[in-house]
Amino acid sequence: MTDLASSHPQVPGPLPAPRAAWELLIRAERRSPSHVEQLLLHPQVGTWLSRCLRRLRGVTEETADEVPLWLETAYLHTVAASAALLAGIDFRIAVGVRDGGVMLPALGFLDLAGRDSAVAEIVADGVAGRAVRAGSHTVPLPSDLTRETGGWRPLRRLHGRHPVHPCSPYLDDLDPYRDFLRPTAPRRLSQPEARRWQEHFDSAWSLVAGQSNVDPAGVADCLISVVPVRYPARAEPFSASSPESYGCVLLNPPADAATLAASLIHEAQHVKLSALLDLVPLIRGGMEEIHYAPWRVDPRPLRGLLHGTYAFLGVTAFWRAHRHAVADETTPAAEFEFALRRSQTFHGLRTLRAHAELTGLGDRFLRGLEDTLTPWLNEPVPDGPLRAAEDLNLDHRLLHRLHHLRPDPGRTGQWAQAWRVGRPPPDALPATTLRASRTAVAARAALIRLRLRDPAGFDQLREKPEERPLDGMDAPLDADLRWAAGDTAAALDGYRDRLAAHPDDLPAWSGLALTLPTGPAREALRGCPEVVLAVHRALRDPSLGGPDPVALAHWIGSRR
Repeated sequence: MTDLASSHPQVPGPLPAPRAAWELLIRAERRSPSHVEQLLLHPQVGTWLSRCLRRLRGVTEETADEVPLWLETAYLHTVAASAALLAGIDFRIAVGVRDGGVMLPALGFLDLAGRDSAVAEIVADGVAGRAVRAGSHTVPLPSDLTRETGGWRPLRRLHGRHPVHPCSPYLDDLDPYRDFLRPTAPRRLSQPEARRWQEHFDSAWSLVAGQSNVDPAGVADCLISVVPVRYPARAEPFSASSPESYGCVLLNPPADAATLAASLIHEAQHVKLSALLDLVPLIRGGMEEIHYAPWRVDPRPLRGLLHGTYAFLGVTAFWRAHRHAVADETTPAAEFEFALRRSQTFHGLRTLRAHAELTGLGDRFLRGLEDTLTPWLNEPVPDGPLRAAEDLNLDHRLLHRLHHLRPDPGRTGQWAQAWRVGRPPPDALPATTLRASRTAVAARAALIRLRLRDPAGFDQLREKPEERPLDGMDAPLDADLRWAAGDTAAALDGYRDRLAAHPDDLPAWSGLALTLPTGPAREALRGCPEVVLAVHRALRDPSLGGPDPVALAHWIGSRR
């Protein structure tokens, strides 16, 4: 990276050459190699390095909102400064000012209080002390860099307390590279927000560390940095990790300790598998996004399925143990999550077995997953949570097909013509192709989770849905609420009304399939929903609309 930056015409800008930062880093390593190694493995350093290399090599296109390239490469200078501070050596180095201050990776952010300066200087002297200077403005750095003083904002830590398996990742709300999806300005959590994160994390960690189905020490090793974000959660709690940012986990504010514990395990599984895949190949090829993933509506490559299967095996293991550990109102929710996740993991494994070209180690790896999951598939789950999991798995598959499977237009036209002239439907279904498209997410999964986890809250939502929107969604539609409450007849009427007003409402088509009584219409909408939708679209008239969806589905379902 240093060689690339040194030869780039936009670097170093107003700073010393990258070589100066590299030499300071070497000095720090000679004094304290362990500190420098830990710093270079800090997740945000990995995120920055990957992003910076892509820009230096011209792999990514420049956008108007990106910082200048010299300022992006200048993160190296702050890495060197952090290393020198950790090593305790005297030094002086110029660094770039970004977002109104200077971020010292793995240490904290120095707020320069609006000083209009592109460059600052960090000085450490055994006699005069340590400070950051920007023009005539000087901000001293405290001797204890974990203590907040003046303009200095240290990185906080979360503490998961356990006598054998403690876990203390950073709670990073400062570093510009903390969100590996996009560079982000500092957004300091308030003290009450930080306390809530600490309370939830401590409770969640006690659940992780207290069970034998997962390896808490391994999970702790994979959690170096927790980054609070606020992305739309939709039907699932949002969490994310990246192989370029080993040990970093993005998380939405947690709803409860058990959900947070499952998310931590889920992302730790991703982190572990990313590290393993860097060392040994488990699968050949598998980069085409053509396969159904039970946990995502969009098509996924086989490598993505491998990641998801391994991650959700860990989540299944957690809920399997947790459902036996609780004996309160949250038990149905835990039973539901166990049933849902074991089914998703099973279908992921089945797809991998059918389509993946595994290496010898990959086959051994998959056999290990199968040996773990197989006994769990026959464990009993109460009828209510089990039916809810089965319904949502069906809903998920239907939405995937409605969004991404396209029947052959010529054959679809023949079906539409047969309907127009009153003939029976053709015997053979039109062939389909997969075409990935933008997806609409139904509220039903979030509503089921709310009903099982918080029945009183669900009842309040039913009474006044407009006052209590779900996280990441507008107020849920009445038909979805009725379905989640078990009133399928009323939900069916609601979905028919929605389709009369909006015939391309795909979650309503799936809802129709979930609520129709046994018969040809239900068989068609559950067996070939994309054909029913395609024929309906072919029959629509701009002024008169289309045929009744249930009547059309009944006609298609009555074919020989």
